[in-house]
Amino acid sequence: MHHLTRSAAAGLIATSLLLAGCGSDSDNGSATTTTTAAESASTTEASTAMEITDVWARQSPMGTTAGAIYLNVTSPTDDALMGASVPAEIAGTVEIHETAMSTPDMGEGTESMTMAPVESIELPAGETVALEPGGYHVMLLDLVQPLVTGESFEVTLSFETGEDVTVTAEVREG
Repeated sequence: MHHLTRSAAAGLIATSLLLAGCGSDSDNGSATTTTTAAESASTTEASTAMEITDVWARQSPMGTTAGAIYLNVTSPTDDALMGASVPAEIAGTVEIHETAMSTPDMGEGTESMTMAPVESIELPAGETVALEPGGYHVMLLDLVQPLVTGESFEVTLSFETGEDVTVTAEVREG
């Protein structure tokens, strides 16, 4: 009988710890949070949170002063990614960019890639928007030092709703 009671007590303690880890002390809407896919899948409350997955930055060659961050973002409501920031020891400037193909008036076969800042990226409710090579991305300018594979750093994403979400970008070979 004691064995059953200890098992039940251990189960209750584990459940209590799990529930305590999913809650928050208070949320005034302006707090910076980190959202992971595991957290999003673990509670009903998380289904109303921004889901940001596969956050990575491309390794930069030595001497390069620019870098890029890629990720997937799913918003529970219509929203927009308005900006991003990283610690000053990573880069001096952070912008949202779009890479697009352009065709100058020189005829076929003269397509070129252009990259330009955008004010925002629309996030339709429930749809995953990919920031990926060749498309939208977070551009790092004035890198303090090259991004090295295996390192990681924090990125804070700012949304039109006023929410800021901080995630960790892992540097990978691109």
